Amino acid sequence: MTELDRRQALALALGLAALPLRARDAEAPLQYPIRLSFNENPWGPGPKARAAIVESLVDGSRYGAQYSTRLIAAIAKQEAVAPERIILGSGSGELLHMLALLTHSRGRAISCAWPTFGQLMGFGEQLGVPVRRIALDAQLRHDLPALAASVSSDTGLIYVCNPNNPTGTVVSGAALLEFCRQMASKALVVVDEAYMDLIEPGATSSMIELARNHSNVIVLRTFSKIHGLAGLRVGYGIGHPDTIKALRPLQMVSPNVPGLAAAAASLGDTEFLRTTGERLRADRRRLCEACDALGIGYAPPQGNFVFMKPGMELEAFRAAMKQLGFEVGRPFAPLTDYCRVTVGTTAETTAFIQALRQVKGVRS
Repeated sequence: MTELDRRQALALALGLAALPLRARDAEAPLQYPIRLSFNENPWGPGPKARAAIVESLVDGSRYGAQYSTRLIAAIAKQEAVAPERIILGSGSGELLHMLALLTHSRGRAISCAWPTFGQLMGFGEQLGVPVRRIALDAQLRHDLPALAASVSSDTGLIYVCNPNNPTGTVVSGAALLEFCRQMASKALVVVDEAYMDLIEPGATSSMIELARNHSNVIVLRTFSKIHGLAGLRVGYGIGHPDTIKALRPLQMVSPNVPGLAAAAASLGDTEFLRTTGERLRADRRRLCEACDALGIGYAPPQGNFVFMKPGMELEAFRAAMKQLGFEVGRPFAPLTDYCRVTVGTTAETTAFIQALRQVKGVRS
């Protein structure tokens, strides 16, 4: 039996030959409740990732070293970086935990904007790491001058989420580049770019080019968003080899084989990534237009979500939406009058807009 025959036989034995290899059908009927609370990609994973998952299951009894090597090679080629500058994680969340452990081991503090994605800071505080949270500016963006002013001799890590979660806002590429260059002489700068593939063209810039060459900047990316692989938990970091070497002993687990295989395949699925990005950006714009028509304020979004101000008590809004079949985001202190709503499929977005009109008392 050839290797191909063996893989096909396993797929048949597991009933996987019938696994749909397309991304979610745009015409599929809605399934309630519709979850718009976790910033997942409703369209993925793509066809190449789905096929890779099936093929990889034959190696489910093996550890994934060869799959890790292949994925690192694929990332290195795409991002034009040396493999020794790349570290994989079980989602970028694991990498954030490792960075908190590294900061704790060095007895240093963390500076960040607030609110932002809080996993690194939350874990750091559990370890006893001091965290300095700097309020966003009036446009709900990172206040880079204030963040820079918070950095002192005991600061070991500066965290920047761009686009920011939960607000979806960005800072300009030029401003962030200058900030990173200046701050990297004082502390390790971590730039979380989970949503970078979903920005409007020219809205901001990736810091990967800086991470290719600078000794104290690390950029984090994830396969959970544009690639639609949130449930398979794969992320990566790009930084200086010394930083990567310092992080490796802090890793608790390795990414799983199907996730590694799917991630490598998805990197090459340019058609799926293009169409998915176009769909999510178009529906994000539609959601913003609906908010404009209803007089609902929102932060300028660049992720796959809109941080909106529904004009009513948040828990009442969430309850009203739940009654209509929609799960929307939790409160993010101190901006507890805002609600983060994930962009769903085109049909889900249309249905949510109708529900939003109903909650606001507007008849169709």
